[in-house]
Order: sequence, then structure tokens, then C-alpha cells
Amino acid sequence: MTYFIPKTILANLRKSLALGVQILMLVACQSTTQVKMVEIETSSNNDHSNQTANQALEMPPISPIQEEDVIEKSDNLWVRLQTQFQLEAHYKNPAVDEELTAYIYNQAYFDRITERAEPFLFWIVTEIERRNLPMELALIPIVESTFNPNAYSPKHAVGLWQFIGPTAKSFGLQQDWWYDGRRDPRASTVAALDFLEQLFKEFDEDWLLALAAYNTGQGNVNRAIKKTARRKESPDFWSLPLAQETRAHVPKILALAKLISNSKRYGVELAPIENKEPLAIIEIDSQIDLAQAAKLAKLDYSELRRLNPGYLQWATHPDNPQVIAVPIDHADFLRDGISNLGPDHFISWDRYEIQPGDTLSGIAIKLRTKIDVLKSVNKINGTRIIAGDSLLIPRTNDPSLLVNIGQENLRGRRILPTPNIYIVRSGDNLWSIARRFDLRSKDIAGWNNIPLDSILKPGQELNLEFESRSTRTTNISDTASAENYRVRSGDVLFEIAKRYRIKLENLLKWNNLSESDLIYPDQLIRIVPPETN
Repeated sequence: MTYFIPKTILANLRKSLALGVQILMLVACQSTTQVKMVEIETSSNNDHSNQTANQALEMPPISPIQEEDVIEKSDNLWVRLQTQFQLEAHYKNPAVDEELTAYIYNQAYFDRITERAEPFLFWIVTEIERRNLPMELALIPIVESTFNPNAYSPKHAVGLWQFIGPTAKSFGLQQDWWYDGRRDPRASTVAALDFLEQLFKEFDEDWLLALAAYNTGQGNVNRAIKKTARRKESPDFWSLPLAQETRAHVPKILALAKLISNSKRYGVELAPIENKEPLAIIEIDSQIDLAQAAKLAKLDYSELRRLNPGYLQWATHPDNPQVIAVPIDHADFLRDGISNLGPDHFISWDRYEIQPGDTLSGIAIKLRTKIDVLKSVNKINGTRIIAGDSLLIPRTNDPSLLVNIGQENLRGRRILPTPNIYIVRSGDNLWSIARRFDLRSKDIAGWNNIPLDSILKPGQELNLEFESRSTRTTNISDTASAENYRVRSGDVLFEIAKRYRIKLENLLKWNNLSESDLIYPDQLIRIVPPETN
């Protein structure tokens, strides 16, 4: 049966249908928009929740550096680093993320690094730029030494870049009783970058292999490459059978770069470092007592020593180098002070090694000085001297400058010639060495991480650097004793507890630590119970 619908009714029906479709489409659009907005908000909230509740496990994605941030903070040296990293392609590796978990939210660690790096980082960055090298190389001193120019490893590596003696000498770093180029931030940086460029060429322009070789040596990397080649695998860094320390070393550098590229995203606030040279290098052209230089520059003596860590003793080198780094706003004080002094008002120093049969009176006659000056400068009671030890001989044309040398000792600098590294002789023990240099045997043991009753072997090296540190204003992190253990690269709390036969729970309690807390090189860990009142 067929029904007839009037045209007017049909027209109204079509209008109603069309209106209904439009309403449905509008509702659908609104619903879709609302869903998308909810999803964005939910995602953001989840990110924040994960960041708070599971900081060390979740790797938040890196947000790109905004152009306006770079412009706004162009005077910040950290931004200058960020914009010149070249190894970003290697950041996306599980090993890098694993090392990143050890850095994120560790604000105290980065505060310490920033404070130490501030005087030296600008020059390092400038030298890397001049050579057109990856800016990630500027982060090596963080991993190697926590940016401590006086860092000393159990393997006798020294300085920001942790050079061992033979390698340092092969790259032209001067090392003698007065000066160690490994501790000089500028000299050691030049040598380290020369070494890294050589390694880069040697390993077919692969920076990861060059960084690995810098840590473990070319021989170890070449042997690992040969082993990998026999298995017909690609000889890239990630596949090499290297020592665990080296397998962690390279990812640590990359993880630092990844974090610095977006520090706030990883819960770290990098205190700004001014993007300008903070130091002036003043040429003295004569040996000068560092305490005298500090007075002329209107600087605290400890601050002058901090800025000139290459000098091992209390004066610049008798021959070379004879330059002093001071803050730029103190440079004119030092220049003017030196020009007004004149050559007769400098004290320079000779070092004399005592020979068998020598006497103080004979040495005084030979070196045209006085016995009482030798005794005062070298803190000698009586007349007994020991063959093989050294005496310091002050030289000046103004005898009045020698009058107060003994009092200068008492005001905070030690003139007795205590070496940074002492080579054990036959018959030595900790007590006799401590007595010879007016030290405490427990301090020598604590600094060198050896038991107090250790039996020493001839030729063994003892680090006496703590003596020179004790003459300046320091915080507790720079002072070691038999009560403390100084953390080395690769240490973990469990192994430290085992080494000293301490229950891990006690070690954690004495240091206010938990098992999940991070420790880092040069940190002091208490290894005896704290005294209780």
C-alpha cells in the first residue's frame, strides 16, 4: 500500500532532520574536544605524580630548550655548554639512563660541582670551542675528579683530568718539587684535550671509544675491539667487553650532558655561572712567596692557593712557571703591589738535599746563610739533621724580611718541606714518618686509607697532601682522619662496610644515610662510631 505525504509536511520533516544532524555533529565535536583536553590534563598530572613518587625509576623525556630561555640566560655559562653538545645521538641508551638515575634530584652534588668549577670552567669551555670539539668533553672533570684540582686517586692519578705521572709527562706537563702541571687547571686542560684529540684520531674518529681509552688506556680498548671482531660484531663502544668502571665512565659523561641539557626537568637547579673569564693571569717574572702575593692582591691566602693549585709549596717556582691567577677585580692590586715592591723586597727559595756528613753550620757556610735562619725556616730543634731530607733556604737582599719568618709559620702557613708524596724508605713506619714531618700518624693512615698498624714497604708511596690542606680554611669535606674514609670512584657503601668489618646498618646510621643514597668520589664517610656525650 502506498501512502501519500503532503509536500508541506515533507519539507518540514526534512528541515527537522537537517537540524538534528547539525546538533549531533556539534555535540560530537564538543565531546571530542573535551576528551582531548581531559587526556592532556591527565597526562600532565600523571607525569607529575610519577616524578614525585618514583623519581629514580622513571626517565622523564627531555623537553627541548626554548629559544627565549637561551636568549634570557645568555650570560649563563651552563647555557653555553647546552647549545654546543655534539653527542646527543648517543644519549638514548639504557646505560645512559641508568647513570642518569644516580644524578637526578641530587642537588647537593651539583651545588658542590658548580662551586668548584666556577673559577676554571669558562677557560675550559673556551679552549674546547677553539678546537671545535664536543662540549661534552668539558664534563670529564666532573666524572674524573668532581672538579677538584687536588684530587688524588689510589692509582696515583692527579688533578681535574686525573693524569698519571708518565702520561702527563708525555704530554708536556711539568712535575717537580715546586709545581705539578696535573693540578694546574689550564695546563692540564691543554694536555687532556691534546690527548683526547689523539685518541679520537687513533680510534677512527669515534668519540665514545676515545673517551673509553682516556679512562682505561688505548691497549685495553684495542684488546676489547679485537675480541669483538672475532665474534664478528660491530666494534662500537656498547658492545665491547671492557672493565665495569670504563663501561660506566662513558655513560656517566653522556648522562651529565643529558641532565644539563634539561636540568629542571630532572629536578636539579644549576646555579648560574657567569659567561665571562673570572680570573686574570699575572706574570711575576720572579719567584714570590704566595703569602706575600696574597697580601699584595688583597686576597685571603687560602683563596689564592685555591686558585693556583699547581703550586705544591708556599711560593711560585724558582724558574718557571712564575704566574699567579687572581680574580680580575684584584689583578691591579697585585700588579701595582709588585711594581712598587722592587726586586729587593722578594723572598725566593732554594731547596738543599742533605748529604751524608752534612752539618747545619757547614750548610749555612756553604749557602751563605745563618744557622738560626735554617732552624727557624725548617722548624729544627737542636742541630740534628737527616741525610736525604731537604732544607729550605730563603734568599733575599733585604735581611729584615727574614726576621719574622718563624712568626709567619705560626700565622697559618707551614714552611717545613713536607712533600705531597713521600716514598717509603727501609726501616720507615707511620710513627717515624709522622715525627719527621711533624704530623700525626693516624692522619697519614686515614688519608691513605690504610690501617694504623700497617707494615710499610720500601718504595711505597704515601700521600701527605692533607698537610698542605690543613694550613688553609677548609670545610669538613676537605679534611680526612683515621675516623673517616674518603670515597673513591666505583665505591659502594656495602663494600666500604665490608672492608672495615662494619655492619652496613651501623655505617648508614653513623652517616645519616640510607641504602639508596648516592655517594661520590672525595666524599668523607665516617667509619667509627661518633662520640656521644
